[in-house]
Amino acid sequence: MPKVVDSELYRKELLHKCFDLLAEKGYANVTTRQISKELGISTGALYHYFPSKKILFEQLVEEMSQQDEVMLRAAAQGASTLPERIAALGQFLVEHESYFVKQAVIWIDFCQHTDLHEILNNPVFQQVDEQYQQMITSVLGLSNPKVARFIWTLINGVLIEQIGSDESFPFGEQIDLLVNMLTAYFEKHGV
Repeated sequence: MPKVVDSELYRKELLHKCFDLLAEKGYANVTTRQISKELGISTGALYHYFPSKKILFEQLVEEMSQQDEVMLRAAAQGASTLPERIAALGQFLVEHESYFVKQAVIWIDFCQHTDLHEILNNPVFQQVDEQYQQMITSVLGLSNPKVARFIWTLINGVLIEQIGSDESFPFGEQIDLLVNMLTAYFEKHGV
C-alpha cells in the first residue's frame, strides 16, 4: 500500500527545516541542490513544493508570519488591559528571542543579496509586512496603525542590535525598556 502524505503538512515541515538552515548558512550561500541535500529529499521533490529558491523564501516568510500571529495571540490571551497586552508582547519576544534573532538574520541576508526594488515591490513581502502591522494593532487594541508600525520598527531595531554586536545590552533588558516606554506613552496619550 502506498504511503499517504499530507502534502501541506510536509511542505510546512520542509519550511521549518529551511528556517534553521537559512539562519545558519544564509539565503545567498545555499543553492537549491544544497537545500534539498540538507533536507534529505531529492532536488525534484524540492522543486515540486517550491519551484524556485525565491518562492521557497516567500513561502517561508508567509509561514513565519502566520506562526508568529498564532503564537502572539496565544501569548496575549487573557491580557485585558493595554499595559497587560504590552507586557505580554514583551514576554513573548523575550521567550522567543533566539527564533526572532534568527528571523532577523535570514531577512538581513536576503535583503543584502536582493535588489531593493524587488523587495519593496514584492506582493508577498508587502502582504506579510501589513500582516505584522495589523497583528500588533489588533493584539494591543490600537486605533492608530502608524503607532503599530512604529512599534514593529522598534522591535526590529532591537533584534538587529542583537546580531553580531558584543556591545549591546541584553535583549531582555531592551525589551523591558521598550515595554516601559510604550506603557508610559499610552498612559500619557491614550490608545
